[in-house]
Amino acid sequence: MISVRSIWQWSVASNEQALANARVAATECSRRRLERAEVEQFLAGYAAAAASTLEQPVRASAAGG
Repeated sequence: MISVRSIWQWSVASNEQALANARVAATECSRRRLERAEVEQFLAGYAAAAASTLEQPVRASAAGG
């Protein structure tokens, strides 16, 4: 027969493991969210730099022509 104490100990241990798993998952989600934001920021800056590089010759030829 299973004692009430062993069931209680199992439930406490199970809950502690669930909390640990939730902490790990939340940390990983935060890291991925931060990485996505950094990539989006980099790509936006890269696109802006590329666009300004492409516009410069057009402006120069329009002003000179």
